[in-house]
Amino acid sequence: MRLWGLVLIITSLFAGACPSKADFLPGTDDIPLMDGIELTESSDFSFDTPAGQILTLSGETAQSPEDVRSFYGKTLTALGWVRKGKDAYTRDGDSIQLTIRRIGGKTHVLFDVTLTGGTENQKKS
Repeated sequence: MRLWGLVLIITSLFAGACPSKADFLPGTDDIPLMDGIELTESSDFSFDTPAGQILTLSGETAQSPEDVRSFYGKTLTALGWVRKGKDAYTRDGDSIQLTIRRIGGKTHVLFDVTLTGGTENQKKS
């Protein structure tokens, strides 16, 4: 019985450390969604092409544009993405372009993502 209790404690400790699918941009397996960004559906779309997938997602947060830019700069480069501009990143033929603007007291983020299918970050069907 003690062993079962220990298993439950260890399982509950590690459950919070493992990211859920909600922690990533929809349609991807490893492009993180910053805490506090709420996705909106007004202009989102996903389009499959012979060369891969194109995603456009939008969201908003109370955090500053600088905080959003810092989060994605640190997180994406740690995941192997290479900065190709102020808010542009590439990795293995894939690309991410962020448009970050402060409007009406909120920071709006537009994610333009192109996944070529040659990397593990494309969501498997």
